[in-house]
Amino acid sequence: MFWSSISLSPTAIASPPFPLTELFFPPLSPTPTLTAATFKLRSSSTSRCTKTDLTSQHEETPPNPYPKQDETPQAAAAAEEETFQVLTAIHTQYNDILIVDTPQSRMLLLDSTHNVHSVLQKGDEKWTGSYWDEFVSLPPIVPEGPIAIYGLGGGTAAHLMLDVWPSLQLEGWEIDEILIDKAREYFGLSNLEKCNDVGGQLQVHIDDAFSHEQHRPSGYAGIIIDLFSDGKVLSQLQE
Repeated sequence: MFWSSISLSPTAIASPPFPLTELFFPPLSPTPTLTAATFKLRSSSTSRCTKTDLTSQHEETPPNPYPKQDETPQAAAAAEEETFQVLTAIHTQYNDILIVDTPQSRMLLLDSTHNVHSVLQKGDEKWTGSYWDEFVSLPPIVPEGPIAIYGLGGGTAAHLMLDVWPSLQLEGWEIDEILIDKAREYFGLSNLEKCNDVGGQLQVHIDDAFSHEQHRPSGYAGIIIDLFSDGKVLSQLQE
């Protein structure tokens, strides 16, 4: 078996998925963590991130007599509140699953850390700007053959790889069946499971990636390991 894991930067694979707070808030010390209260976990409800009102209820802030005249439209747009929608929030045997929709992307958050484990971009831009993009460099440097993804999640890596290398045969491993159902519903995973025009597709295995009973006897040309829990690399991978 040819085991391969590609990283264009030394820390990209070792680092856990980035927290959603970095998308909505500037870095603070300590870094804020998304909580259930932050989202007001109501399925299919629309929320807004708002700034805290630091003025007293009895005090009125006088208008600024010298408004900024050089504020660009881009700066004004950046100052607008980010609108996001919670599509689903559910607890399973393996995960706390939270799926959030924004005008630019859809994100899968897992476990108590609320770290982002999958991103589906909207529009023409497919790249995520995170470590999933680097997995696309694996196929041309390994022998021809199926490639496994341990820790399929919402299928971000599979989407990107089949977009660039449409004839690939991918096999994704994910232990949480409910997570796969949500990925099919909200991240278009079922589209990848269909054989495309050039014969490429994703085969989904709902099982423990560390179990070898059902693994392909002939092995894989390459293996992508994308397994995290509570913001940490799994203990089995640290032994």
